[in-house]
Amino acid sequence: MEKRPFVTVDGNEATANIAHMVSEVMAIYPITPSSGLGELPDAWAAAGRKNIFGTVPDVVEMQSEAGAAGAVHGSLQAGALTTTFTASQGLLLMIPNMFKIAGELTPTVFHVTARTVATHALSIFGDHSDVMACRTTGWAMFCSSSVQEAQDFALIAHAATLESRVPTLHFYDGFRISHEVNKIQLLTEDDARAMIDMDLVAAFRRRAMSPERPVLRGTAQNPDVFFQAREACNPFYQACPAIMQKYMDKFAALTGRQYHLFDYFGAADAERVIVIMGSGAGVVEETVDYLTARGEKSAW
Repeated sequence: MEKRPFVTVDGNEATANIAHMVSEVMAIYPITPSSGLGELPDAWAAAGRKNIFGTVPDVVEMQSEAGAAGAVHGSLQAGALTTTFTASQGLLLMIPNMFKIAGELTPTVFHVTARTVATHALSIFGDHSDVMACRTTGWAMFCSSSVQEAQDFALIAHAATLESRVPTLHFYDGFRISHEVNKIQLLTEDDARAMIDMDLVAAFRRRAMSPERPVLRGTAQNPDVFFQAREACNPFYQACPAIMQKYMDKFAALTGRQYHLFDYFGAADAERVIVIMGSGAGVVEETVDYLTARGEKSAW
């Protein structure tokens, strides 16, 4: 196992490094504040940097985020491990393909720097209005709260989606994490190989479209059959949380950093509780520690 160095990077570079290692295709259309996520793998691929499979990923810039999502969908159907990066209106343009990708139980991860969706005006700053607009698409949603987590959760998400077959939206706060420069312990290619189950990769490839294995896809169905098919996917979603935790535990055994689907910190008999995700979690944890040390019953 390679020694893990400590490096100083921003959240986008931490995430892009993982995406490059475990992907074969990246269809991109850079949008603030996710631009670095696409630009870095593009530069690395141009320099000949290989992924853990021994190939240089294909990084292709499309004409819009809708085109990027369509390219991702087609690439996944062809059996290539594929990802993309986006935010705000760019993510909204991907929603039609996201419904299809989830409906076809196709594993992938989209990395999103959560950003305000333009309404009366455009705003490049962060909230969760873009990712929350995707709640009905059938994707798992996985939120990082620091630069270290952005890297770690990216690898956990790519590993878990292969087993659950539920596509995953990995997101973190735009600018607050995407552009935050911090010191993290860098995951290595050996770590990525240890987390990615090659048997699951092979199973994913066997489900690819091929004239040697013809299957029926993209049908039109009447309501009775359509509803039954939608209900048939429920077991995959019921199993998804346990699979995600399984890969968090596998990651902990590998690195010593233990994550959970949800964590509770503070007084067991708290009278005030904050439920939070994203970059605000750190300051809330410090505040809870401060208050509980003074006898107040707080938790998060």
